[in-house]
Formats: sequence, structure tokens, C-alpha cells
Amino acid sequence: MLRTPHCVLSPYVKKEGVTNVWESYKNGKPLQLGHRINSVAISSIPPYRYGLPDGYNVNLYKCDSDKRYRKLGGFSARVTCCSFRNDGKLVIVGEEGGTLRICTTDKNKFHLRKIKAHKGSISAASFFYDGLRAASLGSDANVRIWDVTLGSPLGFYSVCTGNEIARAMVTGRLDNNLVCFGDLKGNVVICDIREPSPIHKITLSAAVSALGFNKTDKLLAVAAGSVVQLWDFSAQKFHDYNGSQGLHLHYKVTTGLFIEQHPVTDEEVLLSVAMDKLVKFTNLLNGTELHQLQCSSPLTAIGVTPKCESLVIGGERGFVKIKHYDPKPSSVNSVSSEEQNKVALSDTEEPYMSLLSQLSKPNKRDRFMSMKMDEWLKVPLASSRRAPKDWFSPGEFKTDSKQHVPLIHQETEISRSGRLFHAQTLEKTYNRVDNLLRRFSHSRALTFALTCRSWMARSKRKIIPTPQYCLNLALAVIRELIRRDTLAAAIAGRDNRQLEYIFRFIYNNIWRKDAAAVCLELYHCILNTYTAEELMDIRGFVKVNRLLELISSNLYSLSRIVDKIVYQPHNLLQSKSEPVVEGIHSSPLSSSEYSTKCEETSPTKKRRKVNVT
Repeated sequence: MLRTPHCVLSPYVKKEGVTNVWESYKNGKPLQLGHRINSVAISSIPPYRYGLPDGYNVNLYKCDSDKRYRKLGGFSARVTCCSFRNDGKLVIVGEEGGTLRICTTDKNKFHLRKIKAHKGSISAASFFYDGLRAASLGSDANVRIWDVTLGSPLGFYSVCTGNEIARAMVTGRLDNNLVCFGDLKGNVVICDIREPSPIHKITLSAAVSALGFNKTDKLLAVAAGSVVQLWDFSAQKFHDYNGSQGLHLHYKVTTGLFIEQHPVTDEEVLLSVAMDKLVKFTNLLNGTELHQLQCSSPLTAIGVTPKCESLVIGGERGFVKIKHYDPKPSSVNSVSSEEQNKVALSDTEEPYMSLLSQLSKPNKRDRFMSMKMDEWLKVPLASSRRAPKDWFSPGEFKTDSKQHVPLIHQETEISRSGRLFHAQTLEKTYNRVDNLLRRFSHSRALTFALTCRSWMARSKRKIIPTPQYCLNLALAVIRELIRRDTLAAAIAGRDNRQLEYIFRFIYNNIWRKDAAAVCLELYHCILNTYTAEELMDIRGFVKVNRLLELISSNLYSLSRIVDKIVYQPHNLLQSKSEPVVEGIHSSPLSSSEYSTKCEETSPTKKRRKVNVT
């Protein structure tokens, strides 16, 4: 009987005839901000609104149209977090300098209260359910409770006994007195603001990165690293998922959690975002993965309106992804949505790429292409633009070859040959390496990182990465393999040709300050994996050994010189005091004998030459 093969990707294969409610979401308005999105503010009462911090401002949007209706400014420092009151009329804003502000959404740049809350930066701030009190968490390891009407303090809680900084805080969604926070030591503290001390404390094995209450405040989702656990207040223990207390949803640090009802049923869904660029939709009770969404940047925050009608996802470098639930898309809307999707962004495309593609259409005249190189270089490179018309040689240049002329960015380093240019940022290269690491293809990821530049040069591409870019990429991959303890597995099973370019990488970069430790670790890992007979046949191994011997010899000589310089003044002082010593001691020593004796007792005589090989 033939066995049915098991496919890892089977849960993600779309089945015909089965409708997935999570695929009914459509993309919102493309939005790109200039700074990292640390928090997403959501109002829980219609009309739904959301707020996003951006530098020294807070932008407020309407969920139905994704249109910005208010821009709050006038802050003295960068905004780190913001949160709506339930009715959406007030916004609490935290700054890097420790200032807490309570602003109204009715008037622009109008601050109702300004409170000097913490000594350091504010990590999180939130209203309680009644809207009369608020809580703030700062880098001074304190959680403070405030009266919104008066702006006066009502109490505070210490995060821990030391100076550890709390990274997560959440207030009750139904309870007016419930607040919970966690720190880097893995401590989760649950407090009732009517009590002077915490009512319960949970200890985890990793740092707490995100927290989230369900709608009834009976369950608390805790993210410690890449593991998410569910604390049940009634049972006073963690929820059991088929014999395990934790859900391994991501392979990187989870940065945001939100629990909301299913858009069709009444089941509760756990939405999580992490630095692995994934958004996971998980059933809260049984831990079943319902859906996942991949984005183009590491994700840092998420906000969800009731019944999951709108999803607002924030990430690094101002990345924002908006999704709206469309329960009954009509035929007319489906046609219009197809036309909009051609212009709108995909899940893995950044917003500025869509703008560049529209500005670089073949039927659009470009004034930069009509320039010559000298005139083109005189114009300041303020944004991305096309190369001049004499970029190619006269024999290769054609009047209708606009689509073949490269697009020059601000980070581009143009070579004097006029044939090639080096790019500092290559998103496709990073995405390819990230996909290999995500699939645990460690050997392929190491090979691609070490041969990225030569591979792209052989493929005759116009965009060639800079040497520093390739070095940083290779070092990042090797450090990640060391962190995963899979470097030996990635190196094992290679032939002499493959080991040759690994030794070439070590030979070219071991003298660099930022690459010496990584190259030595890679070298020792090869020595532990292969035998001496196998390595002696490789030419690069002999060259690396000679280089290490030369470095060791030079360091040894340098240490001798330094020791001689350090101990020379001591010998001179002893020689000058010799007449006095002869008058006191019965057995005097000559200056030559004394210096010889000092050299014999000097620590430099105890040094030995270090043989690295």
C-alpha cells in the first residue's frame, strides 16, 4: 500500500469550493509614514477611528475612508505612543522626554493637560475603561496612575526591584481598575489600582514583549519572545493547548497582540505581529491557525476595531498596512477592486515602489534622459531619476531603449566606468536570504550570502551591490547561524570548491575590525567539522594559516615592543639610584647586572608565541 506523502504547506493551500472569511479583506488606502510605528490607537465606539504616531506629530484617520481628519502637533519631543479613549474624543500621548499629554480631537494642536510623568521615555500609555483615569509606563521602571480631569497622580507601581525597563502594559477593556505590565526579566504583574500592592505575579522564562486582554478581561495573552501563552484568571493557570502551555506562532520576537471577536462567529481570535513580517490569525481557545498575512517590513504594532472590521498594522520605517472586511463584494465592486489592485500595493510591495513605477512609464517623457552625463551630474540628486542618454556606449544606445536605462536612487554609488553602478539597498536580496532562513535552509543561505556579489556579476545585472553591502549581509547571516547553533550544519557536507570560497572570505576579511570575531568562529567551526587530511588539499586553507601565523607573529612583536617601552623608564630609574644602593647594601649590583635581573623577572619573558593553527 502506498503511503500518502505529508506536505508541510497543506494548511495554506487554498481549497476550491471553500470560502475563507479572512480572504474577504481588501486593502485600504496606501499609507507610508516617516518613522517607526510603536503603537496604534483604536476607538471602540462608532464611528471608528485610528491614530498613528509619526515623529513629532500624531495623525488621526477615519476607518471608513482612511482619510486623515486631524493632525496633532506641538510636542516637545518625539511621540512614542498614543491611545484613544473609548469614545474617540480624547487622545493620550507619550513623549521621549517623559512628558504625558492629554489632547482633544475636536481642535487641532490643542492640549488639555501636560504632565511631567516620568524621568525617561514613556513606553506605553492608555486610558482605563471609564475614561476618567489613565496609566503610563516609563523607562524609570514605574507605572503611574493619573486623574485625567485634574492631571494629578493617583499612585504608582514599581516594575521590579531593579532598574529593568517594562516593555508592555495593558489596561482592562471592561474593568475600570485592572492594569497589567511586564518587564525584561519575564515578570508579569497584575494590579488593581484600588490596592497599594499587586494582586498577582507571573514569572516567565523570557522577556515580556506584548500583552493583551480579551473582551471580558478573563483571559490575558502574554508574549515572551516568540512564544504566546494565555493566562486564565478564573483557573489561575495558563491555558492548555494539547499538552503545551505555549503557542509557537512566530520565529522572531512577537511585538503586538490583540484579541477580538471573529467577523462571522462569536469565537475570539488572537491576532499577533512579530519581527518576522508575519501577521497570524489564531483561534484563542484551541490554538488553531486560521490565516496568516505576510508584509514587507518587520512589524511592531497592531490595532483592530470591533468584530475585526478593520485591521491597522504598523512596522519599521513607517510601514503601515490597512485591511477592511468586505462581507458581500458585488460584481461591480469586484471589477473596480481589480482595477484598484493594479494601482494599489500588494502585501509584499512597499508604497514608494508603486509611485516610482507610475512615474517611470515608457510613454512619459523624462527630462533626465535627454541630458548628457556632465549636465546630469550637475543637477542635485534629490530623488530617484533615470540615467542620462550617454549612459551606454554610442553603439548600444537606442532612442527607444528607455526601459533598459537604469533608475538611479539617492543611495546609488556610480562607478567611473559608466557601465555599472552599485546599490546600497537591495530589497530582493534581503528578502531572498530571509526566505531561506525562514525555511531553515541554512546551507543555501550561507552559500548565497558569501557568493552574492560574484553571482550577481555573472548574471550581467546592472545593479551590483557594494562590497560593504555584501560583507554586512554575510556577517549577518553567519551571526544568525551562530545564534541558532546551526553553523556546523551549514558548513558540513561541502566539497573542496565550496570550501575554497569560504576560506577566501576568511582570508579577505579576517583583518577587519567588525569581521574578525565572526571569521575566527567560522574558521574554528571548519576545523571542528573536517579532518586535517581533507583540509590540507585546499589551497585557501594554507593561505589562511599563513595569514594567521603572520598576524600572531606581528601581535607578539608588537607586545614585546610595548613591554619594552613600558619597562624602560623603570630600569633607568633603578640605574640612577645605584650609588645610593651601593652605600646601603653590602652586596651591590652593577647596572648591567640589575637590568639583566629585571629582564629575567619581567613578564615579557613569560610570554610565548601563540600558534593559532
